[in-house]
This record gives sequence, structure tokens and C-alpha cells, in this order.
Amino acid sequence: MSVEQLPGVEEIAQVPAALRVVAGPEWEDGNGHVNVAHFYGLHMRAAEAALQRIGVDDDYRTSRRLGVFSMEQHLRFLHEVHIGEELSAHVRWLDRGDKVFHGISVVVNRTTGQIANTLEVLEGHVDLVARRATPFPADIADRIDEAVAAHRGLSRQLPLSGAIGVRR
Repeated sequence: MSVEQLPGVEEIAQVPAALRVVAGPEWEDGNGHVNVAHFYGLHMRAAEAALQRIGVDDDYRTSRRLGVFSMEQHLRFLHEVHIGEELSAHVRWLDRGDKVFHGISVVVNRTTGQIANTLEVLEGHVDLVARRATPFPADIADRIDEAVAAHRGLSRQLPLSGAIGVRR
């Protein structure tokens, strides 16, 4: 993916930030920039916020005994981030199958105005008792479908890995 193919930060911001943070000194690695583990954690926190917005939260896991497991991920680094720079994470819903959804989290460096990295995911919906994939309940499926439709309508889509997606 070339930088020219990327949407601008203003286009990414069409999806409100799931969270905003400043890269703290504990995030720095031996190369003088933010370490991959902290980016991954930021993406996971953003994904959790997006899941909570559609109703997949602690209550959902406890009362329905259902949850979401990661099945496949693709992390892409585009620009360095240094300590003290402000970051935001934005989650786009891309597609949904009966038991899976495809999404992408985008970390924007607000200080430099660049997309720092993306994490594309395929997540499976799981029965937490049987520990097996199971279809989304209708209410959750409808909320995911609404988010997918809204995000497909954005001005420009993100280039994807091509390796991850909902199989039909």
C-alpha cells in the first residue's frame, strides 16, 4: 500500500475516534519510537470500545454467554510515532457473515497528521460455554449491519490486505 492510496486524516476522522491518547515515555522502544506492543494495545482498546457501542460488552458476555474471538489479523505500519505525539484510533466495520465480522482499526498521529498504522481483523462470534463459533443474535447482527452500511458510505475506503475477509 503506497501512502498515495491512503485516505487523508480528515477522511479517517469521519468515523469518530474510539479513543485518543498521548504516547508516553513507557511506550518507547530501543529504536527511539513507539513499540509495536503499544500500538497493538491501542488497537485492542479501540476495538473493545467499538464492540461496546454495538452491545458486545461485559454484560453481553455474562448474560448471554457469548463473545468475540480474534481469528486473523494483519498489522501494517506506515509512519513512525514518537513519544509525546497525540494519537487517535478509529474503527471501521467492513463486512459481516453469520458468525464473523471484518473490520479495520486505524491509528492516526494527530501531531503529524499522518496515518501511523492499521490493524485489519476477522473476528468470530463464539458461544463461551461450548467454545465454538455461533451466529450473531439478530439485535447484534442488525447493529453491525448498520455500522457496515454507514462506513461503506464514507468518502474513501482504506486499502486492505486482501488476505482477510468474510467468506460467502
